[in-house]
Amino acid sequence: MKFLIILLLLCSFNSNAAYCLYETSNGNLRIDSTSVESCPSGLVLLDKSDYDAMSQDAIIATLKDLFEFSGEDFAYFNAICLIGFIAGHSLGRVNRILGKT
Repeated sequence: MKFLIILLLLCSFNSNAAYCLYETSNGNLRIDSTSVESCPSGLVLLDKSDYDAMSQDAIIATLKDLFEFSGEDFAYFNAICLIGFIAGHSLGRVNRILGKT
């Protein structure tokens, strides 16, 4: 029954936007006049492009969380490389000087 009502809502209204829905006492869904951001029921009717955009944004945010370097991570990695270079260069010089004598 709810699926039929949602289908009728999609067909009867402009489906280029999102709508806030509320459930009546007999179980039917109705469009609420409040904005989607302050929807009291938590039921939101989305069109396909809004749903696809939401899904892509969630995937991109997850990938950024997993693979993005923060400034602290880069500074730590850079410091390790610099310390390794200086220590290796110094040991190589000491080895060269001791090898000549």
